[in-house]
Amino acid sequence: MKHRIILGLGLVLGACAVSLGIAAEATLPPELTARAWEQMTFDGKRANRYRACATDCIEVDTDASVSLIGRAVTADLGEMPVLTWEWKISQPVVATDLTVKGQDDRALAVYVTFPYDPDTATFSESLLRPLVELARGTDAPARTLSYVWSGYGTPGAVVASPYFGDVNVMIVARTADAPVGQWLRETVDVAADHERVFGRRPQRAAHVLIGADSDDTGTANRGFVRGITFQAR
Repeated sequence: MKHRIILGLGLVLGACAVSLGIAAEATLPPELTARAWEQMTFDGKRANRYRACATDCIEVDTDASVSLIGRAVTADLGEMPVLTWEWKISQPVVATDLTVKGQDDRALAVYVTFPYDPDTATFSESLLRPLVELARGTDAPARTLSYVWSGYGTPGAVVASPYFGDVNVMIVARTADAPVGQWLRETVDVAADHERVFGRRPQRAAHVLIGADSDDTGTANRGFVRGITFQAR
């Protein structure tokens, strides 16, 4: 069942079902799987390495690689619409272009997925929905917001994914101007961002994911993410 959850997320995040590989649970340290983190990998791509660096901290090593880890959440965005976390990277980010396939690397990213809403679904969402539900079930998530640290754009910029832009939208959180090697705190209003991007205020979040992508540039970096928490305004 866990693998079906990640397969559903892979379809949501824009990966073709035929190119999605599922990493065995043993590829994640037991301290992460014990906290319900699952890994999503892609066929033909080297996976990142994830480790626990403290009680609520995850280390991400990326080296010409790409993968994500995620877990389900039960966040009522009417009560707790704000997401906070801290992160840092060890090396400066390189120039990328989030709008172009094959050039959209990012040093770190935090993703939030949302339940499917048939009343506001786009044509592509409706078209893909049977595949998602076949893989994951009727409660599979739909749209995704990702907060990225990359060498593209300016903080706050909204960037449609070059794969499935109408359901997976990136918001630039940090760029090459951000300091390296020190913890930086992020506070984002997920409900307001969803309304700004998709035109409707969501009721709840479905999953939180962490990822890094360096396979296009062939670069290496080490990042850390800690304290991911939903809270009231």
